[in-house]
Amino acid sequence: MASTGTRTGRPSGGDGSNRERILAAARREFAAHGYRGATLRSIAAAAGFDIALIAHYFGNKDGLFAATMAFPDGAPDVVAAALSGPLAEQGERLSRAYLGLWEDPATSGQMHALTRSALGHEQSAERLGALVTGITADSRVGDRLDGRRTGFVLAMSHLAGTAFARYLLKVPLLADLDLDTVVARTAPAVQVHLTTPDDPP
Repeated sequence: MASTGTRTGRPSGGDGSNRERILAAARREFAAHGYRGATLRSIAAAAGFDIALIAHYFGNKDGLFAATMAFPDGAPDVVAAALSGPLAEQGERLSRAYLGLWEDPATSGQMHALTRSALGHEQSAERLGALVTGITADSRVGDRLDGRRTGFVLAMSHLAGTAFARYLLKVPLLADLDLDTVVARTAPAVQVHLTTPDDPP
């Protein structure tokens, strides 16, 4: 007897590709609906698998969400490259690098998911805060800060607020500006933070 339903379960393909398909679907659902609005059922449907496969890889919704709560691969390298140029240019370079993660189709979904989920989920907000401050501990970034860690966190906070208003709230005027204009208007404030040394201990 011929099957009439959609085949679910564990489709052909390596474990790595199946896992990444689930993560990609989860990021889209968390970005669109936040932690509370996204469901395992909707994520499984979007990925083309059944819920049992999500449980196999991630255990439950919290486990799946934790796996999505990370900056895109290569983000520390992007930030480090922005901080490796002349000090007078770092505000512009960091602004363009961070906002570029929101503009790039390859990373924008993950940035949306991180921020939107943090708004309605206390543990997610704490994890996102830890990611922002924790990136300073990465040697690729920390080695370039040279006594400016507080300034860096303030700079990232400024950029995160700009991204929130532009990409999530879609505030009129700001959302309509081209990236070069947003960078030009944002970079001077970011530069102030990056060039202000931390207070001595």
